[in-house]
Order: sequence, then C-alpha cells, then structure tokens
Amino acid sequence: MHGVGFVVIGDQKNRVIKWKVVNDRICVLRIKGKFFNYSLINIYAPTNDKPDDDKDAFYERLDKTYGECPRHDVKIVIGDANAQVGREAFFHPVIGKESLHPRTNDNGLRLVNFAAARGMAICSTFFARMNIRKHTWRHPNGESCTQIDHVLVDGRHFSDVMDVRSYRGPNIDSDHFLVACKIRARLSNVLTPRTARIARLNVQRLASSDVAAEYSRKLDERINEDAPTGNLDEQWGALQSIVNTTATEVIGTTRGRKPKGWFDAECQRVTDEKNEARKRMLVKGTRRNCERYSELRRAEKRIHRRKEREYDETVLAEAEAQYNANDKRRFYATVNGVRRKTTPSPVMCNDTEGNLLTDKTAVAAR
Repeated sequence: MHGVGFVVIGDQKNRVIKWKVVNDRICVLRIKGKFFNYSLINIYAPTNDKPDDDKDAFYERLDKTYGECPRHDVKIVIGDANAQVGREAFFHPVIGKESLHPRTNDNGLRLVNFAAARGMAICSTFFARMNIRKHTWRHPNGESCTQIDHVLVDGRHFSDVMDVRSYRGPNIDSDHFLVACKIRARLSNVLTPRTARIARLNVQRLASSDVAAEYSRKLDERINEDAPTGNLDEQWGALQSIVNTTATEVIGTTRGRKPKGWFDAECQRVTDEKNEARKRMLVKGTRRNCERYSELRRAEKRIHRRKEREYDETVLAEAEAQYNANDKRRFYATVNGVRRKTTPSPVMCNDTEGNLLTDKTAVAAR
C-alpha cells in the first residue's frame, strides 16, 4: 500500500492556498507566503528493485506535477525517494559532499537527473553531520541504515535552507526516522481574531435555597438602587450588567473540567517502556533487543485498546445513569463530550479560479 499526505496544524490551515492529490505516490500542498508562495510536493518513490517502467512513470508524473506549480513559487520536494545519493564530484552542485553513501544507485541517479533538469539541489546531502544523523531508514535486519529520504529545494532559494537532519529519538512507529528541514521563510500574516473567553457561572450553587435567596435579594436591591434608564437597548445593557455582576459575586464562576480520557498512568508506563526498548534496540540491535521491542509494541497496542474500550463503557454507563435519573444537564454534557472525540474535517472549498478557500467567511460567501 502507498500513501502520502500533509498534517497542517492549527491556524496554519488559513495559509493553505491549494491541496491536490496527484496519485497514491504524489501530493501537493500550496502555502501562502509574504513574498513568495510555497509549493510542497510530497513523494513516495518506487523502491530500487521495482521495474524500470514503474520508476520511469513515477518520475514523468513528478516532473509534470512540478511543471504545473506556479512559476514564482518556492518549490520544495520532500519525502521517501527510496534513493541513495552518493558524493560524486560529477553531480555537483546538484548534490553536496556530505551524503551518507559514496556512490549513487539507480534510484539516486533518477533523483539527481530530475533535480538537475529542474534546477534543484538535494539539500539533505549538503550539511555536515555525524553519520547517525544522516540515517533515515533502518533495515529490518537491524544491522544497517541508509539515507533514502530527501529534501529538494529550488536552486534560487537554496540559501534559505538552514539545516536538514534526521532525529532518531521521536518514536513515530515506523522503520523510518523523522527528517526535519529548517528553512528561512516568511509566511503570510493571516491573523485569526481571538474571541474573549467567557467565564462560566457556577449555576449549580443555585440549587441551594440559601444561595438562591441571597442572589434574589441582592439582585432586587441593585435593580432598585440603580434602575436602568434610557432607550430599550441601553436599559437592556444596564440590566444585563447588573445580573452578571450579581451572579459573579454570589455564585462565582467555574472552570470547565478537562475530560480525563482513557490514556492513564498505565498507558504512559507501557509507552515509556516501549520507547526505552526502542532506544536500546537502536544502540545495540541484538535479536533479544529487537524481540523485546516488538513484544512491547504489541503490549502497548493491546493495553491502549483495552483502556479505550473500558473508558467508552464507563462513559456510556454514566450517561445511562444520568438519563435514568432525569439529570438532563449532565447527560447532555456527557453525550457532547463523547461526540467531541470525532474531529470534523476542516471546511474548505475552491473559488471560481480553482484556489482553495480556508477562511470560514470566504467559504460561506462562496
């Protein structure tokens, strides 16, 4: 199975101009910048042992996708190229002198030819690092690592790239290591207005007859002392202020409680044990360490599934008890808490020119 994609976090989605799925090996994300827009092409190339026809078709489609990107965009190609790039002087300046491998294999030659034809530089081969920081993929035998994930940038903007390296520490549950590229970029200042947080009144205290009587008495006193005047809107604003001030003083406010969720101390413990086993396996890839890591991975998944199932059963039991007790407020709060576990997909659409709209107002107007 193949697949590529991007994760856009938080307000950064407001900078997304366009998103395009080319096929199961190529996708494109276009981001709005201050001076230049950025076209990010994510790839998953065929492995070196695949037929030449498959590899030729992939690079033909990649070249076509690159050509379809706007001319003045900063174009960046990232992903699993399944290519070992060497240090041959003949390929300079497309490649650097800091590649992990001394010689370029067939897939690497195809990647170099693509970069040379498009005036790009394979940035992941230019930065001096310890070899351990150049590894991007670990062989299943646990004895060898290679550099097959790469970052390519337009030659014109090559100087904007500050660093490319891999990180072995983060456990992304893959035989690939996390590859990070630090680039000097200025993104568009898309500001999202922040709404003021409204304090929630502790209305549960009104269930006490003493508190309710005190609140009613103080509210009557303040309305009689400072009776609202003016037109209807002014009277309503003054009355609203009196009610809120009195309620805050008498019953106070409350903070919304963050749901506990199913991830508890036991889940954290087994995850920490798995991560420690992975570190030992990377340092010394013996059969025992590899088997121990695989065993803890299975145990982690088993415990996580059990904890999530138990949590769901507990929440359903609480909701049923609240419903039977006719406690509608807590019942609907419980139901809404369960529903929020499903994150809705962002609302986006294209305008008449094919550009991606991410702003809610623009989407509604469209």
